[in-house]
Formats: sequence, C-alpha cells, structure tokens
Amino acid sequence: MRHMKSLEYLSHTADVRMKIQESSEEELFRIGVEEIGRILKAEVFENPPQANEMVEISLVSLDMTTLLVEFLNEVLLHSHTRKSVFFDVQFQHIGEKEVRAKILGKRVEAFDEDIKAVTYHEAQVEKNKSGMLETLIVLDI
Repeated sequence: MRHMKSLEYLSHTADVRMKIQESSEEELFRIGVEEIGRILKAEVFENPPQANEMVEISLVSLDMTTLLVEFLNEVLLHSHTRKSVFFDVQFQHIGEKEVRAKILGKRVEAFDEDIKAVTYHEAQVEKNKSGMLETLIVLDI
C-alpha cells in the first residue's frame, strides 16, 4: 500500500525548489528521482512506463543530505548521457552514508525542461516534528 506523498513546489526564477516529506530514506530518494523525471518529461508518467534503461548507482558520502544530492545528480547525469527519464528505484542497500540502487527509466526523444544540477543550497535532511524525513531540494534550471 502506497501512502500519500507530501510535495510542494516553491516558485523561483532560475530554479525549482521542492520540499519533500517522506517516512523513509528510500521514499525520499524515490520521490526525488520521480520528480526530476516529471520535470524532464512529464508524459513518461501518463501511463505506467516500461523501463528500457537500467543503471546501477553505488555511492558513499559524508551524510544523508550529501548522499541524497549526489544520488540525484547521478540520476541527472545518466538522464543526460542516456537521454532517458528515470522513474523507479530498486534499493540493494541504503544507510546514513551509503546507497546502492538500480534506477529504471525510459529513453526519450527530447526533454521538456533542462535541469542543470541538483544543488546543495538549502538541502538538509532532517526529521520534522511529526517524525517524517524532510528536505528542500533545489534544481538549477
């Protein structure tokens, strides 16, 4: 059973700011991947997409915040180099400073929007008052 996600877009001129709240690290990473995909090419999500791209990502980082930003930048790098939109993540391992996962995606002709980078600006994974993990992800458009 999937729970309701809490996502709010905050407007700005040269970037997209997403405030994400989730109950687990896995869901925090998954929503980040999905939303980057939606910005790159929303129509991929109109029908259940069939994956024709799969990439393994393995990262070790300083902390959960840095790990999340680096992971999303890896997804973005593979989106650009493979001209693909990634929409799902299969985790082999996720911890405070390490992630091993497969990202699944679909090749596309072109992107609707270009994302230059996932920035560290304002990103801080923390537990909020209701016990949910929360962060702000800023995408440089």
